[in-house]
Amino acid sequence: MVAELLELSFGRTWDEATAKRFRADVERARAEGMRAKVFGKVGDSNLGAYNALFGLGCRKPKWDRYDRLAPTMRRYRKVKLPPGREIPRQVVAPADRRPWNSFSRCSEAARSGIIADQLLQPSNAVTPRLNWVADPECGPEESTLEFEVRLIKPEFAFIHLGTNGDGYGMTAAQTAEQVRLMIGEVRKLGPAPVVCTIPPQLDDEGHEGRWDFAREVSAGIAAIAQDEGVPLFDQWQALADDRLVEHGMITFDGDYYDGFHLETYGGFRSADALDKSVDFRPEALRYGTNLRNLLFLHILRSFDEALGR
Repeated sequence: MVAELLELSFGRTWDEATAKRFRADVERARAEGMRAKVFGKVGDSNLGAYNALFGLGCRKPKWDRYDRLAPTMRRYRKVKLPPGREIPRQVVAPADRRPWNSFSRCSEAARSGIIADQLLQPSNAVTPRLNWVADPECGPEESTLEFEVRLIKPEFAFIHLGTNGDGYGMTAAQTAEQVRLMIGEVRKLGPAPVVCTIPPQLDDEGHEGRWDFAREVSAGIAAIAQDEGVPLFDQWQALADDRLVEHGMITFDGDYYDGFHLETYGGFRSADALDKSVDFRPEALRYGTNLRNLLFLHILRSFDEALGR
């Protein structure tokens, strides 16, 4: 299953021409002072919270058949970064996610409940809907995206936006176009951009139309990635698979319906969720966080091969 979903979500668009453009973009990034073996996280809660990627930086995986990916994980663990701030109920405290690296840093440019605009505004002008304020070290005229790039200097950055577009009254097309905007802004600041489509969103009573919205947004993002010549991780293609439990998504978070955040094997609110998020045995890979973490390592390995390391 994993090989099939990797091909659907990444392999079919990762050809030599794309790899060549990516190498050139990374070479440009390094010439502008970005650091090798550091990646950034730019986006919403499905990249910045809910145990997304963090366990790869600070927990011991159950590799099953995938231990060939261990060197890739170790490579990106080696470069130490500031921890980033705790987000209660979304990202665990810094002490619980040591060592701090590209996986386990809590990015100022990846926050819950946001769209691209809030990452691009001066920090003193941001009025997000959730209880979130910029890091005190972020200058008042500096955007959180600018701050994050200035602080960690990543050679490439994953862009994951679109989860919240419908909640802000945006159409699927308008939501996807925010990714084009962010590609340009990330490049302007230095890093090479990498684009992710959004996961499925589950329909339920009172939440009708979510599935179609996420599908249309993801199709738009995939087209933009092709237009812009950037690598694409089309996670929609992987997570829409019927073999996953609820397409890899959380159904209920306590007493309210979720339906658009990635679920972790054993439950994303469980005390050992970070440990379980890097369980790559067959049953665990039927859950969104676990499958995506494994696919993410495969993608990093492909990038490293293209960059000659």
